[in-house]
Amino acid sequence: MKILKNKLKGIDFHSEYIDNKPFPHIVLKDIFSNELLEDVVGSIKKVNTDGGGKIWYKFCTSGNDFSEFGEKVTSLTDYLTSPEWVKFISEMTGIKNLKPDPNWHGAGINWEPRGSHLELHTDFNQHRTAKDLGWRRVNVLLFLSKDWKEEWGGQNELWNKDISKCESSTNPEFNTLVVFSTSDHSWHGFPPVVCPEDRARKVISCYYYCEDKGPHSKAQEYTTYKGWGEGRSFEGRIGTGFKEI
Repeated sequence: MKILKNKLKGIDFHSEYIDNKPFPHIVLKDIFSNELLEDVVGSIKKVNTDGGGKIWYKFCTSGNDFSEFGEKVTSLTDYLTSPEWVKFISEMTGIKNLKPDPNWHGAGINWEPRGSHLELHTDFNQHRTAKDLGWRRVNVLLFLSKDWKEEWGGQNELWNKDISKCESSTNPEFNTLVVFSTSDHSWHGFPPVVCPEDRARKVISCYYYCEDKGPHSKAQEYTTYKGWGEGRSFEGRIGTGFKEI
């Protein structure tokens, strides 16, 4: 089964990744097989509506068993933890000896309908139980929302160190990949989703670890929230969740 459209070399993207602000990251578009991702989206929708038609509010899978979503989803999630893909991420980021989390702790498939939001935060940087993984160093987000309009919100935002300015904003469009390095100051989140009721922000997240702690200063097993920032219009939307709009 074809996962990527073409073979990629991480080193080809390294300079861009390192130079991007506010911290090392990159946005890659249209690198996965559209046919595969179309099937993945269809499978996620089917699982979401088979339970009586009720749409999940801020749904996120738990664990590493994606079999209920079918063969294509399993193939994709297996690939995102494969040696080939991890080598690509390692070469692109310049972080040696990266390894995936086989249990997908805190990661997986997210279905985020109208009203979903994620407050600006930095991530837990050590696995709560699997200490042998080391330090969480890289986040990978694969967006799957087709024909997404900017006014629908839900952009993946990366903010500067003092949380005074958003320096990267990416629409969660179909076949868009965002990769970024984590640190004590890798502030990120997304504003409320205001798409129509029959649409949703869809993303698969995957995290990568390393024994070298890199820029992290101390172990942090729980997410630390900071707030939306001065001048933002999302007061009261604390944490990660859902609110009627």
